[in-house]
Amino acid sequence: MKKILLSTAALALGFLTACDPGNNTTNKPANALANNATATAPAANLAAVETEIKKLVADTAAALAKNDADALDNIYGDNYMLVNLDGSVQNKAERLASIRSGDTKFDSFVYDEVNVRTNPEGTGAVVIGRALATGKNKGAVVPSNSYIRVTQVWSRTKDGWRQVSGHATTIAGGGTASVGANTSNSAANTSDKKPVNTAANK
Repeated sequence: MKKILLSTAALALGFLTACDPGNNTTNKPANALANNATATAPAANLAAVETEIKKLVADTAAALAKNDADALDNIYGDNYMLVNLDGSVQNKAERLASIRSGDTKFDSFVYDEVNVRTNPEGTGAVVIGRALATGKNKGAVVPSNSYIRVTQVWSRTKDGWRQVSGHATTIAGGGTASVGANTSNSAANTSDKKPVNTAANK
């Protein structure tokens, strides 16, 4: 009889333990489990991520300056969307087609004042920077003496970092720039100096 009582008590204790909300992960929301996993995961090296993103921003400027659609194909994600200066929107295929056809053709392109913010996991980043370009975009002449504020969204995919979104806005009252002299500015330089000779930044 004692054995039966002990066995019954052990089963009851096991059942209560299994049903204890504190020990039961089966019924916990998926985001709660993900948050726990994130909390125990090692922190990403955000400084290294920032350096990597700044290099990719510089690579993007170089590809645009050369109108290299193949290089941009590897930079832009499949779901890439761009909001142009005129407010129009292009997806990746449309952007690359515009460059390949010559409808978008840059003579020079450079970024500076590049600021990178990453998420804690190091899997996503937002870039806010400044651009100076000469040439034409979608058939319209790019204002060569005006700065453009740009926002880029980057995502780490199974194939590496990809730019998934871009937005360009002319900086009103942001001063004018001289294109044609030498510059030491690049995407990795976040100082307030204005780029001068963007052709050297191809």
